[in-house]
Amino acid sequence: MKPARTILAALIIFVLQLVLAPRIRIAGASPDLLIILLAAIALGRGPVFAVVAGALIGFLSDLGNASFLGIGVVSKSIIAYGMARLGGVLPEHVLYRGFVILAACLVNDLVTLAVTTSFSPGDILFSFGRYSILSAIYSAIVGVVVFAVLELFGRKAGRSDGGA
Repeated sequence: MKPARTILAALIIFVLQLVLAPRIRIAGASPDLLIILLAAIALGRGPVFAVVAGALIGFLSDLGNASFLGIGVVSKSIIAYGMARLGGVLPEHVLYRGFVILAACLVNDLVTLAVTTSFSPGDILFSFGRYSILSAIYSAIVGVVVFAVLELFGRKAGRSDGGA
């Protein structure tokens, strides 16, 4: 993605995360659209760019919860680094990207829960089991759909013979 498109996509997805995600909850869990955006950015880039993008997206996510400012920056930077490293190893298939989104959501929630629960193992395990796993699966499914649509549009835009 080009920088202007990336910034515009981040702002649109941030608004969708705030407005749409709470309305499409399933059993108390909603998809993490910012992780999907981070996957779209980080999987095709180098680690340095991915970490900077992760920090910026993490800062956006922290704006919604100022009492724990900085957790999103740290967790999303870690995730972005891991995604950038995996991007060159994993095949370019939407299911692999869905698996990366699943793992990224779980790592993000573990880091966030560790800090917000004051490192209480019982609280971490309860919240992780009750919300994080379902939310990660939900995010992975939404991510697979998003990457499949992007791949479909990418193929159609790449045709030079008018789509025939």
